[in-house]
Amino acid sequence: MKHLYTKAAAAIMLMLATMLVAGCTKDNLTGQDDGTGELTVNPGFVPIDWTTTTMLSANDSTGEYRIQFSDTVPSFVPGSVIAIDRDTVVLYRFVLTSTTQGNTVALTTTEAYLTDIFSDVEFTLSTATEGKSQAKGIVFYPVEAYISDSKGGYQVLHIDGDRKDDTRFTHNLWSFAYNNDGHVLFSGSNWSIYMERMNLDLSLDMEMFMNFGGKTELEVVGDAINRYRSKALKVSAALVGTFNTEQMVRCDIQGSCSYSPDYDLWKHNLFRPLSIKFMAGPVPIVLTLRSDLFRQVEVTASGEISAYTGFSDHAEGRMGFEWQQTDGMTPVATFENTFNFTPPTVEGKGQIQAKVWAFPRVSVMLYDAVGPSFDFMPYLSTTVRGGFREQMLGQTNDYCAWSLDCNTGMDARCGLSFRFFGYEVENYSTPKWNVIDRTLYHSPKKIVHASGRPQGGQTATVRFDVYDQNYLFDREVMTPLPQIVKFEASGQLSSEYGIAHSGTVQVNWTPNAHDTLWAKLYDQDGNVLSFDTVIVTSSDWVDLGLPSGLQWATRNVGASSPTDYGNYYAWGETSPKSVYDWSTYRYAIYDSVHCGYVPTKYTGSDRLTTLQPGDDAATANYGGRTPTKAEWEELINNTTSRWMTVNGVSGRCFTGPNGNSLFLPAAGDRWDGSLHDAGSYGLYWSSSLYTDGPYDAWYCYFNSGLVGVDSYGYRRDNGHTVRAVRQP
Repeated sequence: MKHLYTKAAAAIMLMLATMLVAGCTKDNLTGQDDGTGELTVNPGFVPIDWTTTTMLSANDSTGEYRIQFSDTVPSFVPGSVIAIDRDTVVLYRFVLTSTTQGNTVALTTTEAYLTDIFSDVEFTLSTATEGKSQAKGIVFYPVEAYISDSKGGYQVLHIDGDRKDDTRFTHNLWSFAYNNDGHVLFSGSNWSIYMERMNLDLSLDMEMFMNFGGKTELEVVGDAINRYRSKALKVSAALVGTFNTEQMVRCDIQGSCSYSPDYDLWKHNLFRPLSIKFMAGPVPIVLTLRSDLFRQVEVTASGEISAYTGFSDHAEGRMGFEWQQTDGMTPVATFENTFNFTPPTVEGKGQIQAKVWAFPRVSVMLYDAVGPSFDFMPYLSTTVRGGFREQMLGQTNDYCAWSLDCNTGMDARCGLSFRFFGYEVENYSTPKWNVIDRTLYHSPKKIVHASGRPQGGQTATVRFDVYDQNYLFDREVMTPLPQIVKFEASGQLSSEYGIAHSGTVQVNWTPNAHDTLWAKLYDQDGNVLSFDTVIVTSSDWVDLGLPSGLQWATRNVGASSPTDYGNYYAWGETSPKSVYDWSTYRYAIYDSVHCGYVPTKYTGSDRLTTLQPGDDAATANYGGRTPTKAEWEELINNTTSRWMTVNGVSGRCFTGPNGNSLFLPAAGDRWDGSLHDAGSYGLYWSSSLYTDGPYDAWYCYFNSGLVGVDSYGYRRDNGHTVRAVRQP
């Protein structure tokens, strides 16, 4: 990096000089005018076109030059200012004497400065493109530059050409990119330490602003020539750039083992051998059928543990200075920086599977010497999976989970046996194939709030029940296993994790106002398997005096006030998104046979006709649940409603028998990536599936003249608003 900075400093100085000369001599300082007027130059400056001019001799120490012109010879007078362009060096000289012979001019000069050229002028030198540049006034961009080569000399850098190295010119002055994702630092047979993310992106541009004041006439001691010397009133310079880097180091450890001995004979001649005689014409053939009982066990285990930490950083800014003749130098720096840190984290997952077979082998032997065999292999298997993640400096993404599956099924295999004097000497068999596999039991299945709901600031014991799925009897049962539950809330919790005993787990909770307690079951990959929430009781519910006693939420799910639209949800999803269609729908899959999307849950065939708690946006984000079709009809049939505007928001107000009211804003709906009919239509999901067509669900609709419940026109992938209900 030190070499990079040294190269940068040298190139900037060369570039400043090159840009100034290029602007002065080749473009006659006309520049690019942004409306401030034409650029004015000291009338004593004499431009020289060095592309058509030859320097015959030069002595920089004495200031003597012989210059040959191929075209018109400029007029030099004492006091004229010229710029000598010597490849990578630009010299500014005052003319003392000039002698012209034909097209050759001999000059004697003395040192001059850039400030001797300009009068009442301001301009900016920039390597950035116009879109990025923050320059003001007339802006000059480079027309030529030089770059140091490996031998210490200089090469011309063609601005409109491409270079093979990482140097770019005119946006950006320097641009450097490095990516080495996946670089292995150390490794072994079953472990590795590597850079999961390792990239760097740096770009730099330069701006330099100059403001020159008026001219003053001075007399130089020992010289009778009147010279003009202007004074620089203001100069500023800055580097403008961006810096991006992302680095993540990870250590992975993997391991596996297995125990799978070959099957062995458990019982010989499970059934008495049976011989059958055939006559193939005059030839007698004897087949013997026998059945033996075999057994086999297989145990496999695998797992991995990872530890990682890293960061990403994005910086953008300017660094430079301003200098004024009256105030001196002032540093100028503006920086914006975004830094994200991934705390040291350890995570892992693994599984153990045990499988036991007890199977008969039926063999058919020809003359008790050779014949096929058939294995029918029923089995029982148990699989335990587990995973965890522990973040050293926080607990937002932490989890710990395990699951149990019990399965039964049947494998099958065929073989060919060879016997000699009644003993099997060789057996060739096909690989096993699975005929059927059925899950008998799975743990865990879901978690449900059972009791306890404290007020804000009060402590109470909250209890949850954890359920398993018994597929043998097709019902849910409270788990007898010590399942792990994670608790999350803004208030105080007696513990972060709880272990279910006899299906029940509890935690002491002191909530904040408007707090929510989450109880979550995870799978081994860190995905939420099931959850339930408890919301602090508050005045966020209204009793309208309905026959059922049902209470309605006073605002939409995701809304901050009764008139706020809130979030939009596809039916059966619990999070808002940017695009609503079948391709982004949670419970849909593309059917290549019918060339379209089909539902994968709530299909009618799965006998699910009402949203489950894990698929209910109201349960997940507010509390309570989404009302059913019948509950929407109860609201409409037992209240009076009118179209009205509240705080500039249009919607429909429902007033119940007890005089209490409920306002539903006309929030419209979302499909594809756009919002439609906001302010004119209200569309609210129910939790009821339209059973005659699983692509649809029931919803409440209203506008300024109509209100009702329907299932037509808006399919489950559309984004509608949700209003929660609860029983008191």
